[in-house]
Amino acid sequence: MAKPTLDRVLSCPTLPSLPAVALQVLELTKDPRVSIARIAQTVQNDPALASKVLRTVNSSYYALSTPCPNIGRAMSLLGLNTVKSIVLSFSLVDTTSKLGLDGAFDLESYWRRAVYSAAAARAIAQHTRACDPDEAFVGALLQDIGMLACFTALRGEYAAVIAKVGEDHDESAGVERATLGFDHAGVGGQLAERWRLPEQLVEAVAHHHAAEHASGPHARMVRTVALGGMVASALTVARPQSKLGAFIVSARRWFEVDSATSKSLVESTAAGAAELSKLLDISTGRRPDVGSILAEAHERMLETQEEIAAESAALRRDNEELARRANTDGLTGLHNRAFFDRELREQLAKTRAARHPITLIFLDADKFKGVNDTHGHQAGDAVLIETARRLRDAIGRVGTLCRYGGEEFVAILPQIDLEKGKRIAELLRRAIERSPFDLAHYDLPGIVLPRTISLGVATSDPANASGSWTPEHLTKLADEAVYAAKTAGRNCVRWADPGAPSPEKAAAPAPADLAPTVAVVDPDPFARRLIAGALLTRFRVTATPTLAPDESASLVFIDAALLLAGLPRRPAKFVAMTSDADPAMRAACEAAGALCVLDKLEFAQRPGETVERFRAMLIPGVSPPRAQAA
Repeated sequence: MAKPTLDRVLSCPTLPSLPAVALQVLELTKDPRVSIARIAQTVQNDPALASKVLRTVNSSYYALSTPCPNIGRAMSLLGLNTVKSIVLSFSLVDTTSKLGLDGAFDLESYWRRAVYSAAAARAIAQHTRACDPDEAFVGALLQDIGMLACFTALRGEYAAVIAKVGEDHDESAGVERATLGFDHAGVGGQLAERWRLPEQLVEAVAHHHAAEHASGPHARMVRTVALGGMVASALTVARPQSKLGAFIVSARRWFEVDSATSKSLVESTAAGAAELSKLLDISTGRRPDVGSILAEAHERMLETQEEIAAESAALRRDNEELARRANTDGLTGLHNRAFFDRELREQLAKTRAARHPITLIFLDADKFKGVNDTHGHQAGDAVLIETARRLRDAIGRVGTLCRYGGEEFVAILPQIDLEKGKRIAELLRRAIERSPFDLAHYDLPGIVLPRTISLGVATSDPANASGSWTPEHLTKLADEAVYAAKTAGRNCVRWADPGAPSPEKAAAPAPADLAPTVAVVDPDPFARRLIAGALLTRFRVTATPTLAPDESASLVFIDAALLLAGLPRRPAKFVAMTSDADPAMRAACEAAGALCVLDKLEFAQRPGETVERFRAMLIPGVSPPRAQAA
């Protein structure tokens, strides 16, 4: 189990511990009122430590302009944190020397990483001002103290874990967690707490392998220490290019350090680490050839940039392909419904701003269900593909062709007025009708089908009332025109009345006192919408598929076939509606008591005078319109 093993580490009596002088200095520095003289006296109580501190203070690493004769003067010149960091550095070296580590633990590699990390963290903090440079120095020097603790407590067991890791220290935490259930960073953090180190140092030690997710007040300190570790890896592993790249990328992301500055920090780290190794009197191995590392890294970065450029181009192509697929109908290759909705809204806004017309043509394949029922869905797909091909060839660059859904297509024609739109619609109709569809071209030999389409045209033109139409209104009107073409016998073009009031005005209800309620009764939902829309200008309208028993409308517009099929009761005043020109049906409706018989399509397209006559019939005092002269 992981927990007993962790307990074995933390309860080990020979764990690393700081010398008494270091602990006293740490305790004293927690008091903001403590005097420099008192701290200096505490350090000087250990003559050997005091001598090492003064030698370090007067070294080229700190570059004082004049020699410093005593600890008190050193703290005055360099600051309390600097002296404290030097004290802790020598204390840590002294602690390590007393642990009695055998050859199974590579102490030279340990100190090599610690010293290079500390020198780098200090240089990075000085440049970025992300945190105190001396605290970053100590945090980086201590970051792997948990490894010493683990080896001290577990010996061979931990040596086997280290052997699995190899030279790449960044892999150590993952291997430790997989094998032991914990990692050296967590152990080091708990050890730092025992030593009563400042909170920022505890955080830096505990989270230096998870700096990407660092948060809270000490996140910048944690990331500075982690960057120091990245520099150390770049200067101490056999293949440093990826480590250097990771440092450059992270330094830019976390602290906006450019690549040239990052390389300069690597160079200064190598020089500083060599000086520190001498001062601390520890072996860190051969000094790395920074020039070669940076040169190799530069070549690798050029290769990487080429790879990135190639990947970016491939990603761009993939994104373009995804965008194309998102906007393209998979069967016909035309633009799809989602594209149509966006394109119509954009084009309508543009043409309206420029005071230009825009025309919409809806196209519906006639009797398409019969193709699927008779020849199968493969034939139906072939018919749709061939229909799309002919329409695309016919419309050319004049407009944008889309598949609206099923067997419905739609064309957007910016800057095309109604008259031109009607001519284009007729060209499209002829393109489908001109020759039968030979489905042998689609691996269906022997199937040759004459095909036709019905087309509806609607135009939004700033020159007339329709200029205020929205995309929804324009679409609805073109759709209704298709219905009119279907009703007229198919294979023809019909269009919306350009003089009709704008849909906003048409939808506005009349004043309550002048708006009787009329009912539209038709089992066909499309017909109900068509007739109700024509009546909305002057009446309050209800629309139902059947005549409700409690119908109280002043006038009922009812489908002729429904009327003649027999009703439980007949309304007092009703108008029969038909799309069939059969004189016998009209006579039967009149005999049944209809005030008149209306042609649905004709009434829906030109309701004006007829609606006014009904209004005059229902509202006392309102005069009917006078007939216009021929």
